[in-house]
Amino acid sequence: MSNSQSVVQTVAPGTRLGVILPSVNTVVEAWYNRVIPGGVSLHTTRMLLANPVSQETLKRMDHEEGVAAARRLADCRPKVIAYGCTASSIVQGPEYDVHLQRQLTEATGVPCFSAVSAIVDALRTIGAKSICVASPYTDAIDHAESAFLRAVGFEVLGAANLGIEDGFSLAAPSASEMTDLARRAWKPGADALLLSCLNMNSHEVVKSLEQELQRPVLTSTTATLWKLLRMAGHAVAIPGYGRLLAGP
Repeated sequence: MSNSQSVVQTVAPGTRLGVILPSVNTVVEAWYNRVIPGGVSLHTTRMLLANPVSQETLKRMDHEEGVAAARRLADCRPKVIAYGCTASSIVQGPEYDVHLQRQLTEATGVPCFSAVSAIVDALRTIGAKSICVASPYTDAIDHAESAFLRAVGFEVLGAANLGIEDGFSLAAPSASEMTDLARRAWKPGADALLLSCLNMNSHEVVKSLEQELQRPVLTSTTATLWKLLRMAGHAVAIPGYGRLLAGP
């Protein structure tokens, strides 16, 4: 049975989920369309992200294209919109992230949230206080992420990154490379592991890492999908991708 067939469906037909993505993202549409319940449709729009991926290029993408992209996406009347870039909020801090969500919601008339807010909500929901963070990002973005998470109340016990600067290549790491990255980041005693970046296929290794570490493993992709469905009013269990998506 496929993952999409094994989803426990309690959704109203015709629900539309919206996601704003950086132009380089090749992960979200492919995976979400495989696992979202029948009767739910995914709708996306894109923001141009220049290379190399840096604090400067992320901010430029965000400020020049974010609101316009949200307005375009809102025309198809989604029930909720996710701003699908983890790093752009990370490098601008928690106060900016709150401002961004408010700005997008006011501009569209549709409830909007950021990927980082989904991660924070998911970590709090599973009761995590101390975490380890693994990402494909550069050192600068990795350090900004740890600072962001500490600023919103988490203890970051360990972190590791792959140093990837090319936005398209963020999706390149294999399952074994992501597993090795997670092991480098992990510190015994942490409550949870976060695999960050919506353009990395991290959801593929969640189940095996949870079995190995005996702790919850969250990713940008799983947390954002979890919050999309939650804000759309749906209690949906998607097995095979860790405790967060497995259901109550």
